Amino acid sequence: MLYGHAAEVAIRAALYLAGRPPGELSPVHEVAKTTRLPSAYLSKVIQRLAQAGLVRTFRGPGGGIELGKSPEAITLWSLVRATEGPSDVDRCALGIGNCSPDNPCPLHGRWAPLREDFEKLLEGTTLSALVRELEQASGKEQTIHQRQVRRTDTFSSREVTRERQDRP
Repeated sequence: MLYGHAAEVAIRAALYLAGRPPGELSPVHEVAKTTRLPSAYLSKVIQRLAQAGLVRTFRGPGGGIELGKSPEAITLWSLVRATEGPSDVDRCALGIGNCSPDNPCPLHGRWAPLREDFEKLLEGTTLSALVRELEQASGKEQTIHQRQVRRTDTFSSREVTRERQDRP
């Protein structure tokens, strides 16, 4: 993906929260378990989202997290910017620190329009639209929370061993 792991974690957690009833708090450990995200890392990402006003956190018994704005008001771009920061999102495609329109890298002319299109896609995509599309695609039998599976989920050592034994 064109954004980092922190942004992916933020998007998955925000999608989970967007699928919850308004005003219902979700403990971080519940979000982590349901979305299959590491709890400690999720907590760090939640801190960044809280600083940006995208989530609210409540401590103590009965505490948890909730969206800081309505799902209609939160775009994927706002989640990426809150977690990656402007310098990471706008970085050079080749990793050259001083790449700019005045001092372009070899890919700058081809990369800049793609990055702009990607930003427009993220800016135009809200959490509410994604939740709605995911629910329609899954036929409501499978909720957004059940679809939270990451392509790099780890397996237990027994499952990996069994999988190796099954290979010809």
